[in-house]
Amino acid sequence: MANVRELMARLGPSTVKFDTGRGGTPDLTNQDIAAALGMVPAGLGRELLEACWWPDGAALRRHKLRDAVIALVTPELRRQQRRLADARTELGLAEVCMGWAGAVTAEQRCERDRAAHRLGQVKAQCWPISTLESLPSLAAAVIGEIAKRPHCHPCEGRGELISAELRVICKGCGGSGVVAVSDRRRAAAVGRDESTYRAKWRGVYEWLLEQMQQAEQEAAWAFMMVVGRNDTEAA
Repeated sequence: MANVRELMARLGPSTVKFDTGRGGTPDLTNQDIAAALGMVPAGLGRELLEACWWPDGAALRRHKLRDAVIALVTPELRRQQRRLADARTELGLAEVCMGWAGAVTAEQRCERDRAAHRLGQVKAQCWPISTLESLPSLAAAVIGEIAKRPHCHPCEGRGELISAELRVICKGCGGSGVVAVSDRRRAAAVGRDESTYRAKWRGVYEWLLEQMQQAEQEAAWAFMMVVGRNDTEAA
């Protein structure tokens, strides 16, 4: 079966009939495709599947995609803030202990320096403070990349292959289903220059891309399973 994502193009407005099979006998109708899509588990994956491959339908429920992306990002932001707060507290305690009972010792200085170094590391790993306000443009850029990047030919964009009746990760794309995109192109997509993107936004973007791409792939696989079953039953 070809990349099932292409089936969703039939759900958009068109003057061409795509649902006529050999000899004028219908294979999968638009209603079959819509019903199969409805059987994909609700959540981020299905919202991304629609946003990437059936934008007209996704436009009717933008709030669902928004809520799903926010639900994806919020736990990670909270985790980062907890790590940052812990590192700051650790440094504060180290500084308070210095000279508490008299002269500052070398051991206390080492502990303070270690805590300061850890705080610097945690800060460097945290996303920019403006991540939430930039989330709409980041999400739009990621969705655009998922939808427009050339698919890996061996796995037809699925990121997986069937080998000896087992699902295996495609070695050609490493499971991504697509070919690589440059930092320059990603920077332009989020409205940043390349150096700023690399310094501040690459981590956020790549994290979002990995999470959203995985969710979309899982939804596409579920969609393929339902479409394949319906196609077999109709045969």
